Amino acid sequence: MNQLTTSLWGDEAFTAVATMENFSRMMDVVLKDTHPPLYYLLLFPWIRIFGSSEAAIRSLSVLLYLGTLITVYFIARHLTNNKKTAWLATLLTLANPFLFTFAFESRMYMIMVFFVTLSFYFLAKKQLWGHVLTAAAAMYSQHYAALVIVWQFFWQLFTTPNFKKNWLKIFKPYLLISLLYLPWLYPLYRQVTMVSGGFWLGRPQFKDLVTLYFKYTGGGEVFPWQKYLPLLAIGLLVLKNWRQQLKNNLFLLGWVVAPALLAYVVSLGKTSIFYDRYLIFIIPGLAILLASGRRKFSLALITILSLALLIINYHYFTHPTKRPFKELAQYIKQQIQTDDYLINYNGSAHHIWETKYYGLTAPIYVPEGELPYYVGTAQMTPKDTVAQLPDKRRIGVIGSVEPESMVVFNYQLDTYKKFGPLSFSWFIKNED
Repeated sequence: MNQLTTSLWGDEAFTAVATMENFSRMMDVVLKDTHPPLYYLLLFPWIRIFGSSEAAIRSLSVLLYLGTLITVYFIARHLTNNKKTAWLATLLTLANPFLFTFAFESRMYMIMVFFVTLSFYFLAKKQLWGHVLTAAAAMYSQHYAALVIVWQFFWQLFTTPNFKKNWLKIFKPYLLISLLYLPWLYPLYRQVTMVSGGFWLGRPQFKDLVTLYFKYTGGGEVFPWQKYLPLLAIGLLVLKNWRQQLKNNLFLLGWVVAPALLAYVVSLGKTSIFYDRYLIFIIPGLAILLASGRRKFSLALITILSLALLIINYHYFTHPTKRPFKELAQYIKQQIQTDDYLINYNGSAHHIWETKYYGLTAPIYVPEGELPYYVGTAQMTPKDTVAQLPDKRRIGVIGSVEPESMVVFNYQLDTYKKFGPLSFSWFIKNED
């Protein structure tokens, strides 16, 4: 078992179930979801060609990850005119644990990273239509790409000489990107309206901004020494020859700092949008920044940092941490009898989408009548929840809270089996 073949978790299963529907039903779900459609539109034919196993579904993200690595190489080579720097930047991108994690997520993170990185390549190469099309694709991948496009606009605004003569050249790409995004404005309005009651992200503090870069430079708790790795990245930035190719360094620095800072400032207002996984498109730019402008001891630091990060990646890949829902589903299929009834327990989380993906029917038990709005409700039907249980002797309960703490009206806990943080419990009807 590895990160490619381990069980899907809730958000991944939500995506898989949606794309396994017919096209019309899938688009209906996308319009009610909080994300743009491009990842769904690519995954829809992908699973019909390569299948819907965990590995097949996740392989699209892996492919986009590899595409990002190739793009990083060409950006670094173009900016520095140095093959060694390009390879080192690619190595640092490959080794980055935070990015590596999402290379095996069947969600829209890697498609966002790929198209954002590609848009920077075309911007650096000054290729208008390449930049316009990839930036628009990034917007159709994840709304957070807008943070990058805002930075790219200001970069061109302040670095293009003779504004009066070149103002159209500056504004033209962003007008074209806006026109290409125009068809999604109404769906975006609907999505924003649905979550207007308050997004689930909390208001960030300044330490969260610092923690973001701590995580992006390898900091973590898997190994005791991992928390010191950001010091190597800081050392590379201190040693860096900033004056060498100063404009390119500022270009990369803006890529690394501006989107996160903008997300942080916006989040100080009414609605927070600051979240580390939605800003991972920063990492390729950070890798190029760390690899370029090297001085005497820089190569040694890059080597040590890369090797340490690769060790972390290997450990992550070979030690899956996702809930083992596949094993739980197999167990249930062996135990269930014709007259049994299954439910998902609505504790801190429910597992309706994993249940559906693994071929079980188990609505969410909500005796209070309805669920609050969140992303998963975009795909739900009335059959996916149950307020009043049918008259069955035995109820099977899927959950991720302690079985003893579960309350199922008119039923009492009989037996249960745990699968890591998951559990499957049998509840027996109370005798009158």
